[in-house]
Amino acid sequence: MELNMNREAKVISKNVDVFYGNKQALFDINLEIFKNEVTALIGPSGCGKSTFLRCINRMNDVIDICKISGEIEIDGFNIYKQGVDVVRLREKVGMVFQKPNPFPKSIYDNIAYGPNIHGIAQNKQELDEIVENSLKKAALWNEVKDRLNEPGTGLSGGQQQRLCIARAISINPEIILMDEPCSALDPIATAKIEELIDSLKSSYTIVIVTHSMAQAARVSQRTGFFHLGKLIEMDETDKIFKNPNNKMTQDYITGRFG
Repeated sequence: MELNMNREAKVISKNVDVFYGNKQALFDINLEIFKNEVTALIGPSGCGKSTFLRCINRMNDVIDICKISGEIEIDGFNIYKQGVDVVRLREKVGMVFQKPNPFPKSIYDNIAYGPNIHGIAQNKQELDEIVENSLKKAALWNEVKDRLNEPGTGLSGGQQQRLCIARAISINPEIILMDEPCSALDPIATAKIEELIDSLKSSYTIVIVTHSMAQAARVSQRTGFFHLGKLIEMDETDKIFKNPNNKMTQDYITGRFG
């Protein structure tokens, strides 16, 4: 578990509260996510980790009853300031969901969709290069290069999830959010995604929500433990798993609750 010694905070959350109607889902979340590292968020179901993840690209905005207070800064800029262009924000912050969700289009068009919408490619040749590079970065190119015109939905579950990762990186984001990206996959496909996460962190800042503590221990440099909407503890992954400061973290990791 190599640590980046010249750490620079990419995302800083300050006093973030989230409400769904009258129910408070997150309480006063303060944390830092460092650039070019993998940060894992762990905790029992319903503890707020996915809610927090969706705060980073303002996906909660689409829920009418959701209200958010506090600040989240990316590179020092508060993304909750009035007038922020959410489309531009989501170009910068890609997302991969729990269930692979390729578009009902060809493998090629799944990747080309984002660059086309955002006007990233000037011509077909540039688009071809983006598609190839994204699939290579997602470790999928060799498996699909002869079938780019076939539907993305025809791939295996693990391949579909790597296609979704390729789609997320096709618009060249700086941050990739992953919400339990392996929960629908078998152990072999999971191992491939974990290898991929490890190789992507040199180019991207990655935040992963996972139910699997073993996965958090394998892929991340820092881990945050959430419980009942509160961030109980956040530290180096090794420290969280071997010598946490908080008894609650210790109890969760050793399986006493959760």
